[in-house]
Amino acid sequence: MKIIVIGAGKVGFNVARSLSEEQHDVIVIDKDAEALSTVTDRLDVLTVVGNGASAKLLEEIGIRTVDILIAVTENDELNMIACMIAKRCGVPKTVARVRNADYTSPHPLLLSYGEYGIDMIINPEHLAAQEIFRLIEVPMATDMEYFLAGKLSLIGIKVEERLDIAGKTISELNLSKLTIVALIRNGEAIIPNGNTRLLPKDKIFVLGRTGGFQNLNGLMKKKLSSLRRIVIAGSNLIAQYLLHLLHDKKHVPEIRVIDSDAKLLRSLAQTYPKCDFMNADPTKMEVLEEEKLGPEDIFISLLGSENANLVACLLAHKLGVQEIICEIGREDYIPLAEMIGITATVTPRLLTANTVLKLVRGANVVSINVLDTGDAEVIELIAGKNSPATAAPLKDLVMPKAMVIGAAVHRDELIVPRGNTIIQPGDHVFVFALRQAIPAVERYFSSSDTADAGVDTDAEAQS
Repeated sequence: MKIIVIGAGKVGFNVARSLSEEQHDVIVIDKDAEALSTVTDRLDVLTVVGNGASAKLLEEIGIRTVDILIAVTENDELNMIACMIAKRCGVPKTVARVRNADYTSPHPLLLSYGEYGIDMIINPEHLAAQEIFRLIEVPMATDMEYFLAGKLSLIGIKVEERLDIAGKTISELNLSKLTIVALIRNGEAIIPNGNTRLLPKDKIFVLGRTGGFQNLNGLMKKKLSSLRRIVIAGSNLIAQYLLHLLHDKKHVPEIRVIDSDAKLLRSLAQTYPKCDFMNADPTKMEVLEEEKLGPEDIFISLLGSENANLVACLLAHKLGVQEIICEIGREDYIPLAEMIGITATVTPRLLTANTVLKLVRGANVVSINVLDTGDAEVIELIAGKNSPATAAPLKDLVMPKAMVIGAAVHRDELIVPRGNTIIQPGDHVFVFALRQAIPAVERYFSSSDTADAGVDTDAEAQS
């Protein structure tokens, strides 16, 4: 595909990188030549200096031959105008980053975004707030993602030495209703099988029916403290979206926001009267000590600066907080975050990549979750008629080696697949795979005239 990405900031860079790695023809446009030089140095894409909302510029680079235009600058209006121009030039799919709620909230005078020529709106900050909200609801999780309208959950869990699962192989766990689909060890994604032994400091990703993780809870035997407060360091846009989500929740503990921006805090206090606001610097130990932080609190750092977030989280950890969530902009900082006691990290750029990749993938791809290492994905696919995946029971199939099937849905019935399971055409299948195997995985589940199947001697059930 030929794809234009407007905006060479953090979000635009990450989107362009993901698309480039999948062998798409990518053109990145930005007014900032210095930002584009970084893109040129690190990515195999074309770059153009200029205004991405200029009809003249878009015509010059062949907008009428483009398959997708993705506008992700910091300027909502520029993004919307670029999509409007692109749609008038016949671009099949357009995506705009829009953060201002005034453009997306229901109002009789507002047109739907489709009428503006936008096929999809992306709001990384809102995606991040939703991710944090889900993590709050499952305290043991380092990562949390829902599929099938919330019926299926993907939960990340850090293997600690004190947990019963540490040192055991997956087959020894006897997980009849759950599947461990991924494992991250020393920053590298691994495809597990029945003989894979879980080691302290590993991060495992478990796929199963939402609410059906009691089996794993019993194996972990981790005592969770009762939640007393949610303490949020920072009042940026992510924090504001999170406050809105928490404020609408029926049963929520005390919420405390700490930030040095007094003017913004006064404004938020009027909008969210149920929350407490403190004008102070949350990166100072005396401030957090005054709050008497402890094991009953959840600490969330959203200060807009990675260094400030890491410092605030380190202080919270020293004060005994067990559940710490931190916004991280760079994936290579995630191991550092884990080293200083951070339970879960949220990276808005990765969440955005999930959304964009779904748009450019094949017709049978329903949803995508990119793991925090960036080199592996969990994909929801629809098995095509006569696809290789439907040719025989799983134990007899020759499957791509860098993948594992974690769950399947057949006629609204959720199935934890094992060796004798047969995938049927039309089934929704949830697959974990390394990034380099994604094209092969998509072909494996796509419709074809003939399906090749055989015995896969490497295949191994997790039961």
